[in-house]
Parts: sequence; structure tokens; C-alpha cells
Amino acid sequence: MQDPYERRALLLHLGDVLESVFCLSQCADEYASIGEAVKGSEALAGFTLLGFIDPKMAPRDFIRRASGAFFVWPKALLDETLNRPLLANTVKHDLFADNAKGWDAYVEERRKEVPWFGEALPEIAESAEPAHAAKAPASVPGPPKQKGKAKSEKPSRYSTWPWPDKPTDA
Repeated sequence: MQDPYERRALLLHLGDVLESVFCLSQCADEYASIGEAVKGSEALAGFTLLGFIDPKMAPRDFIRRASGAFFVWPKALLDETLNRPLLANTVKHDLFADNAKGWDAYVEERRKEVPWFGEALPEIAESAEPAHAAKAPASVPGPPKQKGKAKSEKPSRYSTWPWPDKPTDA
């Protein structure tokens, strides 16, 4: 079964993306473009992803777009059933919307560890951004938090996968 190894590879990639975002945030104001930043910073030169990005993209734009492209990954990678198109679709939409050549190179690189990455995507890529629209403004209080679970309440989607239920002490 390859699934756990593919999820692990995608989680490691997500860590690299987060590291590249952090490193770029440290010097984003010093460079006008990703291309300049990669050439001018040894720390950034090792991030393969940055080589696929449009070299004219502004560093702050990359930080914003990468955050949008990957913020769904942690939860999606923990879902019992992996939504493969979602993982690639958000990246394609948010980071490679006008960069087909970069997208193709990125997919080729990802497929070395995850052979299905980028397959069966819709023609029009979608962002994960609508998830933000559902958020209530800070001034509107949310529902009160309950200390215990109601019997009719659905258990967390992370309660058992990939670990079986643990017996509870009564």
C-alpha cells in the first residue's frame, strides 16, 4: 500500500514550502522578484519549488499565493479518503495560474514521489479561497463551546484515522 508513503512525501513537501515561504519572508523587501531573490540568496537557491515559479513574481505575491495554495493540505492529508484533485488544484490555481510551463515542471517533479499528483484535474483550476468567505467577522461571536460531546454530535474526522480508537478509562 503506497498511500502512507505518498502522504508522507506530500507532508515533507509541504514542510519545504513552508520553509521557503519563511525564508523568503525574511528577505522579501530586498528583492523585486523571485528570480532576483533566488540569485541573491543562498538560502533560497535550494528550494526547487522557487525554480518553477514565474521569476518575475514579487516575493510578497509568492508568499500570499503559496499560503493560499497550501493551507488546505494539512487537513486534506489527514482525511481518511484523500482528495487527490484538491491537493493539486489549489496549487495550480494559486501558484501557476498563468505559468503552464512551471506547472508542468512542478507536476513532473512531484510525480517522482507521488505518481498520481496532478491527474484528473478540472480544466479550470479552483482556489481554496472560498473557505475564507465563510468566516464570521471578529465582532460576531461564534457558537458557545461545549465542554463535553453531545451523543448526537459527530466524532472528529481525526479521532480514528490513522490510529484506531483508544479505550477510554471510565
